[in-house]
Amino acid sequence: MRSRGSFKHAAQLLYEAESFLIVPHLHPDGDALGSALGLYHALRQMGKSQVVVVSHDPVPEIYRFLPDWEQIRTEHSHHATYDVAIVVDQSQLNRAGKHEALARAARQMLQIDHHVLMEPFADVSLVDTRAAATAELVYRLLHSMRLPMTPEVATCLLTGIVTDTFSFKFPNTTPRTLRIAAALQQAGADLSHINEQVFETRSFSAVKLLGLALASLQRTEDGRIAWVSIPRSAFEAAHAHEEETEGIVNFVRSVRGVEVAMMLRESPNHKVRASLRSRGAVNVALLAQQFGGGGHENAAGCTLETSLQEAERILVNEARRWMASSTSTSRAG
Repeated sequence: MRSRGSFKHAAQLLYEAESFLIVPHLHPDGDALGSALGLYHALRQMGKSQVVVVSHDPVPEIYRFLPDWEQIRTEHSHHATYDVAIVVDQSQLNRAGKHEALARAARQMLQIDHHVLMEPFADVSLVDTRAAATAELVYRLLHSMRLPMTPEVATCLLTGIVTDTFSFKFPNTTPRTLRIAAALQQAGADLSHINEQVFETRSFSAVKLLGLALASLQRTEDGRIAWVSIPRSAFEAAHAHEEETEGIVNFVRSVRGVEVAMMLRESPNHKVRASLRSRGAVNVALLAQQFGGGGHENAAGCTLETSLQEAERILVNEARRWMASSTSTSRAG
């Protein structure tokens, strides 16, 4: 599904403008960061006079192997104006966090994303929900412009694809995804190194937090829904940060018989962030949307403004009701 734009329109913006602001989403993951930094390197390679990447949150430690990750700023003057703001991996501009106003102030805006478009906000929107990752679309854009694929760009983009496909294990992996990944490897990206950094390297505090999280593992009577809950006390006991929860929900999803996996974590601002994963045709994005969130069919998230215990009760009950309804509809069909 594509909305209000094409690779030709997006390429024209990149060719004609001189100054660029690149904005990944809040709590950036490997796809948001890989897409942003891939564009950063490509635009610098094109000789653009000013290319700035800003993020609401710092770069998580596991992604600090990406080329020039240090160039990503968390603070920036909001009096600056850019020719083009490139908003990556987000279907709503409020996901840019404190840099939303800076993005809106740009003369033109380009959106590159693979989520369902929640609200049109860009002059050119390059959106394809069939893409496994936003980085896949960035590759296709740069390829359409016949730009040389450097090892730096390739590493950033392959990291984005590896992250959002869980190293090609998720069902969003398509033949095109694999062809693009192969091209990125040929351009100099080291798949083994990326996998090691993203999936096989953890800080001591992250592993301690994982243990505390898994100790809270619960499931419904039929075993179809499982979840873990991480209170602030667990973060304090492990001396861990919120970013160190990445990947925990996939352990929950790996339990035999589980169709919906949830990880709930208590934030310092008294909100609860939920990460949702599913198997097969179970669409957790629809569940997340009921609480103002969103995502993909098998990977989504939402935020609830309540206590951790209440959020757990609400989400588990809603998942139960929703899955029972889905089963009834399926049988009726």
